[in-house]
Amino acid sequence: MKLRPLMLFFMLGHLLLKGNTDQLLSLKIDYFSEEIELQYHSSILLPQTVSVNEKSMLSFFKALERTNYTVLLEDLLDKKEKYNLNDWLTYSLLNQALDLVFDQKQKLRKKLTNWFLLSKMGFDTRLTYLDQEVYIYAFSRDEVFEVPMIEDKNRKFVNLTSIRQRSKLNKPLYLLNFSPNPKGHSFSFYLEDLPQLQPNIVQQKYLFNYKDSTYQLSIQADQTIRDVMVSYPIFAENQYLEVPFSQALSKSLLPQLEKMLANRTDKEKLELLAAFTRSSFDYKEDKKVFGKSKPMIADELFHYPYSDCEDRSALYYSLVKRLVDLPMVIVAFSDHLTVGVATKELEGTAISYRGKKYFICDPTGPANSSAIGQFPQGYERKSFHIIGSYK
Repeated sequence: MKLRPLMLFFMLGHLLLKGNTDQLLSLKIDYFSEEIELQYHSSILLPQTVSVNEKSMLSFFKALERTNYTVLLEDLLDKKEKYNLNDWLTYSLLNQALDLVFDQKQKLRKKLTNWFLLSKMGFDTRLTYLDQEVYIYAFSRDEVFEVPMIEDKNRKFVNLTSIRQRSKLNKPLYLLNFSPNPKGHSFSFYLEDLPQLQPNIVQQKYLFNYKDSTYQLSIQADQTIRDVMVSYPIFAENQYLEVPFSQALSKSLLPQLEKMLANRTDKEKLELLAAFTRSSFDYKEDKKVFGKSKPMIADELFHYPYSDCEDRSALYYSLVKRLVDLPMVIVAFSDHLTVGVATKELEGTAISYRGKKYFICDPTGPANSSAIGQFPQGYERKSFHIIGSYK
């Protein structure tokens, strides 16, 4: 049977239309030091209108479920594994991708698609709205600061949308009466490992004195890690001390310090490391440098001209863990952070904690000194809390 020309034209037109609107697309993202390519399916570009009201947004979510959204989702999860991204860094990558998929006039579509994909990644999410604004929330057990939160069904939800916004969100919002994944897992901000991104190496040199000898260190620091942390949300103080060194810092710093510590007693090792953290960096409080609180992981000290007690405690804690391997506590005063170490080689006023005695090895001061085992001057009678420990 032969098709008439009109019917043949209709069938060809249908195939062309389907090819133009139902296809795989790709985009390239400048993600810190990497250029990351992600694929997505054109079906997620829904033609239906959407507005900021419960019925419309719920209908949009249901419509996305009928698309081939898994193309983008699976590619995103592959990149998460490839680059060792935690939940926050994966979310930031998704955000950048959707910025390219949707133009500035499609902010609502972008946010709703973001919320949808986070839910499909397994997170317990919520959506709030008011007037023409919507906000994405994720359940998290982590302690984060300077970000709006809500509670629902005995769970704490962090406002992911407002983390980088300077203006505070102090107005009542409507909560969408829909929980896509009510038993979903917690969203993590903590950095148990650093991302494995292309390093951007800078060379740094440091001098410090210990027992009438001058020591020099030549360091390779990874500027990519600094860039990652610039806009990172502020999380629990003790967790900054738990973030491991980058590969570049581990390979350049640790072998040099290992040689300096060879054949020394534990006390001498602790003294030398304290001399390094006290004298190699200039001290200045965050508010004077950044105009706000800026806790640092150990790697960051090598990228800024100034650091404070929190930052040096992060470095000292990591160095003792890697090079001396003695039990430690993180000691928090109201205005000072320091480290206590358990060893029989030290004397002084000890802190008793879980059956061990810890002696203060303050990484901050006094400068040009290696004396350890005593409380910092002026803190002998001040109250403190143990906010973390090693071993």
